[in-house]
Amino acid sequence: MFTFSKIISAVLAFVMMMLPTAKAPEQQCKPEFSGSFIQSWMTCSWDDERWAEEAENMKEAGVEYLVLQSLADMGYKADGGHWNVYYDTDVEALKDGTYGGDCLEPALKACQEAGIKVFVGLSMFDDFWNESGMGSLYQDVCRVAGDMVEDIYGKYGEKYKDSLYGWYFTPEISNGLLCQLSISGIIKGINHLIDRINEVDAAKPLLMSPFYSEYIATGPIVTLSNYVRFFDKVNFRDGDIFAPQDAIGAKWTREKNLEMTWRLYKAAVDTCDADIKLWANCENFDGAVAEGVLEGLLSPKATEHTSNVTATLDTFVRQMDIASKYAENIITFSYNHYYSPSNVNPAFINTYYDYVAKGYQLETLAPQAPENMKKQQTENGVELSWDEAEDNMGIAYYRLEKDGKFLARIDKYYGWEENSYTDENASADSIYTIEAVDAAGNTTGKITIG
Repeated sequence: MFTFSKIISAVLAFVMMMLPTAKAPEQQCKPEFSGSFIQSWMTCSWDDERWAEEAENMKEAGVEYLVLQSLADMGYKADGGHWNVYYDTDVEALKDGTYGGDCLEPALKACQEAGIKVFVGLSMFDDFWNESGMGSLYQDVCRVAGDMVEDIYGKYGEKYKDSLYGWYFTPEISNGLLCQLSISGIIKGINHLIDRINEVDAAKPLLMSPFYSEYIATGPIVTLSNYVRFFDKVNFRDGDIFAPQDAIGAKWTREKNLEMTWRLYKAAVDTCDADIKLWANCENFDGAVAEGVLEGLLSPKATEHTSNVTATLDTFVRQMDIASKYAENIITFSYNHYYSPSNVNPAFINTYYDYVAKGYQLETLAPQAPENMKKQQTENGVELSWDEAEDNMGIAYYRLEKDGKFLARIDKYYGWEENSYTDENASADSIYTIEAVDAAGNTTGKITIG
C-alpha cells in the first residue's frame, strides 16, 4: 500500500511538470560534463604511458570521474556462454574465461596520479537483451558481480584507495517490455550486489545508467510506476547514483521527448527514501541507426555514416542544457571515445573548451567554403578533390551529394589530411555538391562541384 501511495504521488508530480503552466525548473548543475565512460576493448592494449596520456587529457577536459565499463562479459548462451575477462581475477566463475588484457590496474594507477575517481564496471551478459531479469542467469551474473567486488577490493582497495571510488552496475535496465516484466528479479539481483558492496566497504557508491526507449517499450506512466517500485524495493544507500543515459546518440529517444524523460526520472528519484543522486549521462555521439518506431528498428533507413561518430556540439549542448535543469551532475558517453584528442579530431574538444570558456555559449562562425574543387573521370569512377575549408576551430567533416541525393560523409579523423573522394563506377555527367561542417554544426552551405 505504501508503494502505491508513492506511485500516485510521483504520477501527479510528473503530470504537474508536464503542464504548459508548470514553472520552469531552476538549473541544478552547470551544462558541462565532469565524467566519462570508457569501454574495455578500447583500453585492453594500453600501457602505462598511454594511460598517463589519456589521464592528462581527461584532467584538462575537467573529467573528475571515469566509469570503466564491464570487466567481465559473458557471451550468448547459444554461443557457449563464454566469459571474456579484462583484469587479473581470482573469481572462480571467471577463471576459465578468455583474458583480454588488464584494463583495471593501469586505469586505477593513472587515475590516482591524476586525481580522477574511478567507478569499476562489473559483470555483463549478452543474453540480458533477450531475457533481462527473467530466469536464473541474471541472478548468477549478479552473484559474479558480488564476487568481483570482493576480489577487486581485496587486491586494489588499499593500494588505490584514492582512485577506486565506486562500482558500476553494467546491465542497462530500461523501460523495455522484458525489463519491466522482470523488475522483481532485477530488484533481487541489485539488492544482492548492494549487500556484497556493504560487506567490503559500504561507503563506496553504486552507479547505474539506465535508458528510456520510445520503441517496443512501456509508456511514461507505466515506466514511472515501475521505477517508483524499483526505488522503494532496492536497498539504495545515501550517495548511490542514478545516472540515466539520455539515449539521444543511440536514437532510443528523440530530442523532442528529452525533457519528458528527465521529468520522469526526477519524479521517480524524488520518491526514494535514500538520498541518492540524480546524474545525467549525455551521449556525445551520433548513432548509425535511423529514427522511427518499427521502421527504424526492423528496416533501418539509410544514414549518413555506417558507424557511430562524434556528434556536433550543437546537439550535445542542447542535451546538456536540458539535463542541467534536473540532474546534479553530468557525465558523458564518452569523452574518451569521441572527444579525446589522442583518439579523434581535436576540433571537437577545442570547440567544447571554447564553449565552456565563453560561459556556455557555442561559437556560430561558419566555415569558409572549400576552394579549388575538381572532378575527374578515371578508370575507377569520378574522382573529386578540393582544398581544405577554413574554420576558426577546424572542420569536422565534409558532406557530399550526387544529383541532389546524399552520397558520402567524410569525417576528418585524427591525422587525416586528404580532401578527396572517388565515386566508383560513376559518370562525370553527374552534378556533385559539397558542404563543410565544423564541430559546432556550422556549415558553409552546399557548393556545386563541376
